Amino acid sequence: MSLFWTLYAFFFAVPFPMILYYPITYGAGLSRSVYTLSSPYGALAYLLASLVLWSMLLMRYFRRWIMKPLWDGRVLRQLVREGIPREAEVIAAKPGPQGADGSQEWEITIQFENHSGTPIQESLSVVDMRPELGRFAVGRRVSIRLSKQQGRVPMMAFVDADTYADKGRWILSTLGWMLLVGIVAGYYVFSYQFENQGTGWRFLTIYHPLLLCPLLLLGMRWLTEGGFAKHFLGTNEALWIKYEGYRTEATLLAAEQTGTYINEQPQVRFELEYKDRIGNTHRVSFKKVVSLLDMSITRAATIPIFYLADHPQKIAFASDLQP
Repeated sequence: MSLFWTLYAFFFAVPFPMILYYPITYGAGLSRSVYTLSSPYGALAYLLASLVLWSMLLMRYFRRWIMKPLWDGRVLRQLVREGIPREAEVIAAKPGPQGADGSQEWEITIQFENHSGTPIQESLSVVDMRPELGRFAVGRRVSIRLSKQQGRVPMMAFVDADTYADKGRWILSTLGWMLLVGIVAGYYVFSYQFENQGTGWRFLTIYHPLLLCPLLLLGMRWLTEGGFAKHFLGTNEALWIKYEGYRTEATLLAAEQTGTYINEQPQVRFELEYKDRIGNTHRVSFKKVVSLLDMSITRAATIPIFYLADHPQKIAFASDLQP
């Protein structure tokens, strides 16, 4: 998600529920009717639920902000040591800014054979510490390693690749996570002191920000990564089809809109038929969000696809896997 949409979603998940809750619940006064309080057991259930939801959210942030940079470096080094060797050809290269240490940044596109021997392309940014060697000029061949593990990112790496941890950024992320933990704990203290009015935690309800905010944040994460994201084909599954699959031409039998729109773009159900590498015929129903500018694909006679030999119902359009 872009920074704008991240902040937009954050506003509706955190400040907005608070803006609605306090004026509606308390109005101009600082007291609330006993009829709006939860039962003692209900309040205990809401308190436990909020603690579980905040713990889940904070653990996710801990893994992403603090642990992921450490894991990424370890995964890359393991891939370089144990990955499947391949030779790749540089088919496009665009130089970027130069570093103060003499390094050169490149935006390159390489072509190589995936696990099944099917040629695929990948675009990536690299920092060349020895640009005088011209290793990333168009037409040059570079040695890479392919991951053996399904869906594990990254799926490929250069044999001499290395990762350097940004310690300053990691320290800031750690401090930011600790600050977030402090803010959440402080909000529990503030809410109890301001709202308990001698009734304990009975002020907690299903729409209280202590419960609603983490629920919305987790829900938005699910929608962007596990819910609506499935309409675009999950990242890890798409990567695995690209790196493991075979390419073929599928016959388009039918294409019709499902009535669902994502970002004002229609979702289309495709009925496809293709023959795999050993001659077996498979018929697949496949949903995909199609840009209005690309609707001509619904009238094509054939569509290039990638498929998995062990799971022939799992396919992806070749155009979606191009860099």
